[in-house]
Amino acid sequence: MIKLDKKISAFVKLGEYLRREKVDSKLYSLIVETENNNRWFTFKNSLHALKVWGNTLRKENILKWIHEYKLVDKKIKKVGIIMAGNIPIVGFHDLMCVLFTNHNAIVKTSSSDPYLIPFLYNKLVEFESGLAERVIFKNKIDFIDAIIATGNSNTIKNINEKFQFCPSILRGPRNSIAILDGKETEEELKLLSNDIFEYFGFGCRSISKIYVPIYYDFSLLKKILKEKTESTRLIEYVNNFRKNKAINEIIKKKFHIAGKLILTEDKNIHAEISTVNYEYYPNMDWVSKKIKSNRKNIQCIVRRTNRDNFIKFGEAQKPNLWTYADNIDTVDFLSSL
Repeated sequence: MIKLDKKISAFVKLGEYLRREKVDSKLYSLIVETENNNRWFTFKNSLHALKVWGNTLRKENILKWIHEYKLVDKKIKKVGIIMAGNIPIVGFHDLMCVLFTNHNAIVKTSSSDPYLIPFLYNKLVEFESGLAERVIFKNKIDFIDAIIATGNSNTIKNINEKFQFCPSILRGPRNSIAILDGKETEEELKLLSNDIFEYFGFGCRSISKIYVPIYYDFSLLKKILKEKTESTRLIEYVNNFRKNKAINEIIKKKFHIAGKLILTEDKNIHAEISTVNYEYYPNMDWVSKKIKSNRKNIQCIVRRTNRDNFIKFGEAQKPNLWTYADNIDTVDFLSSL
């Protein structure tokens, strides 16, 4: 069994590799291939995701994360991982959890993102040969002891039926929200625009709904979002924007145009691509009740302060290693097998 310190060293080296100022030719080619395969995964977005992981995989972060667990040698299990494909490299944390708990992974990558995670795993093996043959990438998962899967409602329903007798973590669709008080600075709203628009809003940690006080002045927020989105040229996104703008005009909803983004007054947490919903609130007690009633559909909450489990502006797309999707501790789950 590969020792813990060797695993930590391999991931630290991977972090150093991803933090290099320039990517090497092999990784560069795979980023280009990823964009050719899925135009939503632009070179810029894939590179950004890789750099986020580079900053995450530092020794101090890994030690802080692992310190919370007693990782002991147990019988090795085969853990299936069915990865989502909404943003680049989104399934890598699950793979990391499996490797640190000494299990083997049978991985089905998303057809939207089939290149980067296998490349990162091969890099880990390059840094530590003891990690070899711990992960198999397959198009179909069978004969496993446990399953971790992320997908839309229909996907999760099908997976649950197929693997109903396996221990599982099944994650369905979620969205994230922001709470504004009208006192945000220009810099804070610029950070919020990153939380809204990174990965074109596809991530479950992307802000799809904002709560604003009654009589909120949208002027500064619209200005910043216009600056953030105006230069967007991706035709798939632009078509979504034009379609949703036309729909809002036809049904005469209350909405604001901010560059190539639509702010629509809507009670729903989920919003279409190119759209962010907003809702006025009378007081924070009202907001707290709204959050409580929708908690199972909310991934994270962004606000000026990080008190009460709120995340600061600009941090939504930078989860820590100890920040688990759907608040389900993946390491605890895997350690219990």
